[in-house]
This record gives sequence, C-alpha cells and structure tokens, in this order.
Amino acid sequence: MASSSLPNSMPAPSGSKSPSDHHVATGSSATSISANPRAYGDGPDYTGALATVREGRTDDGVAIAWRSFVLASEETIEQLLSVYMDIVYPIYPLFHAPTLWERLRRRDHLTDRGFFASVMAACALSSARARDGALNEYTSYPKDGPVQQSEIFFSAAADAIPKDLNKATGMGYLRACGLLALTSIQYGQIASMHQYLGHFCTISAIQHLHDESHWPLELTLIDKEERRRLYWSIYCLNVLSTVVFNSIPKFDEVSANVRYPAEIDDENITPVGVTPNGEVSWLRGWNFTTDLFRVLEHTIRRVRRNHAPPREDRPSVTLLLVSDGLTDSQIMENILHLYYQLPARFKDYTVIMSGDGTDDRFGFQAANIQATLQLVRMTLFSVSIPSDVYQKCNVADQVLQTFHGICPRYLSAISTPLVYHLGGIGQLLASVMEGHLTEATYTRVRQLLESLVSLVETLESDLQPGAGASKSLRTQIDRIDTYMRMPAPVPAPTHHQNPNAFTIPPTQQQRDAGSMYGMAGTMDDFTLPQEIVGDFPWPLIAHRPGYAHTATFHGFDGV
Repeated sequence: MASSSLPNSMPAPSGSKSPSDHHVATGSSATSISANPRAYGDGPDYTGALATVREGRTDDGVAIAWRSFVLASEETIEQLLSVYMDIVYPIYPLFHAPTLWERLRRRDHLTDRGFFASVMAACALSSARARDGALNEYTSYPKDGPVQQSEIFFSAAADAIPKDLNKATGMGYLRACGLLALTSIQYGQIASMHQYLGHFCTISAIQHLHDESHWPLELTLIDKEERRRLYWSIYCLNVLSTVVFNSIPKFDEVSANVRYPAEIDDENITPVGVTPNGEVSWLRGWNFTTDLFRVLEHTIRRVRRNHAPPREDRPSVTLLLVSDGLTDSQIMENILHLYYQLPARFKDYTVIMSGDGTDDRFGFQAANIQATLQLVRMTLFSVSIPSDVYQKCNVADQVLQTFHGICPRYLSAISTPLVYHLGGIGQLLASVMEGHLTEATYTRVRQLLESLVSLVETLESDLQPGAGASKSLRTQIDRIDTYMRMPAPVPAPTHHQNPNAFTIPPTQQQRDAGSMYGMAGTMDDFTLPQEIVGDFPWPLIAHRPGYAHTATFHGFDGV
C-alpha cells in the first residue's frame, strides 16, 4: 500500500517557522521541510499546486492531490480528531493533545510528511470506529461524509509512508503505522494489520525505539512521553494480536529499555517539565493494563511451550533452560493482589459514560482493565486446560458476567478488538461442545452461548466487519436444538441378539432427560456431530475478501 507519492519535504507555506522553530514551539519531531517557501495571493501555497503550474516544478501530482484534499477537509479532520480524543485516545494516547491541536492549527500536517501520515491514520481509525457504532451521544461526528471516508484517509496515510522504510525517519511514521494496524483490525483485515505492525517493527528497530539510551538527545519531555506511550501501546497491540490470532510475538518486554509514561495529564506536561496536580491520573490505570499485557506475553509463551508438539529433528531447549515455578492459579492470585491495590476508580467497571472527558477516561481504564484481566484469566487457564467440563464453563461464565457488567458504551467504543476477546470465549465453549456431553453439561453450555449471543448483539449493531455474528451464533444454537429434538436412532439387532431378550428399562431421570429434547434412549453421554459443532462462526469477525484471516485463541483449539 505504501508509496512514495508524497515527497519527504513538502513545500512550506510563506511565513512558516523553520523546522527548528517548530520543534521548540511544539516539542514535535518534525521532518525537514522546504527552505524556499512561496506564497501566492492572500495565503501560502500549502499544496504546491500553484508553484507547480506557474513555475513548472516537478512535485508529484498525487502528493498535490492529497494535500489539496486535506486542505479542503479541514473541518472534517478537526471533527475526526475530536472523535479520536473522545473514544480512541483513552486506550491509545498516541498524541500529546495540546501539541496536536497547536500543530494542526499551524497546518504542520501540510508541511511535515510524517505528521501528515499520523493525522490521516488517526482520522481513518476515528471514522471507522464512528461508522461501526462506537460513538456516544456526547461526541459530534461529520455525518455527511462519504461511506468510504475511513478508507480515503487510510489511503492518504498509506501513501505518505515511503516504500523505503529507511527514509521513514521520525515519530510520525511510527505512529502512523501503529494507527493503520489498528484501523486494519477495525476493517477485519488481519493481513493488513500484520503488514503495518511489521512496518512499525522495522522502523522501530532502525530508530531504536525500544532503547531510550539511543534516542536523540534533543528530544523534549513531550517527545519522550509520546514515544513511551507509542511504544507500550503497540507492544500491547502486538501481544493482543499474538494471543487472538496465534501469531509470532514481535516484542520482548524484557529487552525494552523504555520507561512507562508519566502518570500526569497532558495539560500538565510541557516541553521542559511537568507540573503534577497531586491527583491520580487516568494513566495510572493505563500503565496497569500494560502490566497485564506483559504478564500475557509471558503466559502465551508458556502456553506454547506446554502445547508444542514433540520434534524429531531437534531437542527441546526449553526443557533444559526454562522452568515454570508458579502455577497458573498462583499467577492469577498475584495479579489480583496488584489489582486490588488500584484506586477505586479503576475497579468500578460498571460506571456509566457521562460525557465528561476526564471522568470517562477513568471509565475507559476500568473497562479495559477488566477486559484484559479476563483475557489473562482465559490464557492462564489454557496453560493446562483440565478435562473437567464444569471448570471450563465456570471460567467462561465468570468472563461473560464481567463483560455484561461493563457499561455498553465503553464496550462499543473499544469496538472490534473487544469482539476478538469474545471469540476466545466462544472457542472455549466450542471445545466443550465437541467433547462428550450430558444433558446437564449441554444445558449449561447452551445457556453460556445464549449469554455470548446477547453480548455480541449489543456490540455489533453497526459493526460492519462483525455484522450478523450474533445471528450466525443463534442459527447454530437452533441447529443443535433441532438435532437434540430428533428421535435417537434405534440400533438394529445383530445376529447374536435375541429380540425377545429381557432388557432393563431406562430410569425416570433418563426418560425425563430424553423427553426434554424429544430424544429416545438415555442422555448419560453423547456427542454432537462434527458437521454441526464445526460450523460455529469462530472468529466472530468476518474478514474482507483477499485477506488471509486466521483468528484462533491459542490453547482452546482442538481441546
């Protein structure tokens, strides 16, 4: 997708500050811009179109077209960035808000290619989330835009990223790649997500984002805080994709020499220092969620060690070097001990979205902490999955009850990534359905599937990639119910059987169980046909044609 249609140095407007002035004023890491600004008429030539036509410059026509589009869409861009700050920023705070608005006011996105890519990617994600029902009644949104508005901004961001990633210097391209990976998840395009996560990892390695000792010395405090937030945000996204899509982890938290972001609100961070106000910041909860993802990274490695098939071509090194001293239940106890030490605001996940930005950021943290806690719980459970059906059902029930308790507004705002969490619950229940069942265990699993359906229904009202997931789930439940009501086939007597031989009649309990579903015979132990249980829509998100898509919650498949 990336192309070199936008030049590294966009033409600077007349009267604009020099790159160094930009840096000092905003704390941004702007790439170099043209040193020969030229203005026409009443205002600067931001697009380069006038200079190209009148002076015969060789600027790329596609780049001019994108800048012209952006210049004509300023109001829309501002609205979409407001959407970003309302519903994306609390989970992915990739911009320092005052700096973002100041740079946008100065139209830096028309002179700084990396910043342009970041802004376009943020607009793409915001538009996709809004289109998929993530907005609340408190957030304004440009409703008169085209249906493909998100994809237009996505293309603008992708075109701004150089094909030669060695030339993608600066914070802007890194942030753009992370946002495009998130937007790809929103689209249900998982191959595209891997593509931009890969771009992020490549540029990150070139710029040593994982090691603060290699960061440029001239970075301001705002620069450093944005980099820290970006690193840990995409780290968490990578761990999530590793768990949900059974992919290879691209980050190692042990090797990261990157501090956690300061637990101070943006308004109290300046290029030269911070002014704490003495109150607990919502970033306290955000950093705790990062703790959970670090646990999750090690847990998924543990799961894969335990489930790795024996290899004939090489010995297992992990048996020689790795020792898992704590059980999964002990690890969960340690996590909950840390959780209970959090301030109360981060533990009240039933709080309602109020429309107050400060309060809602705390609500987002409480919701995201619970969602991540449940993901950790399920992953730890998959380290050594017991054969006991009731333990599996109890874990699924606990996770579902937690999700049902979270304010639906926060669930909708977190959007598509959350639906992939729910796919893990579905795969856990599917592993029960594929095994030996009794009437009691079938009834329990069916109740949990109904609970999952009702939860998905609240999330998918407008979720384009996942639309119809709850309907597909309910159709499968109905198919199983129909099968359960069918009379059980009576086996034909063999030549060894005496048709007049005395047989023991079924107990009343067995008759009741059979009549419950219209089945003859006992319900002590039965299995469902694979052609029925194998048709459950896992994952819950439908991908678009042309993209490979394998979402498997590792550890539950085939159990």
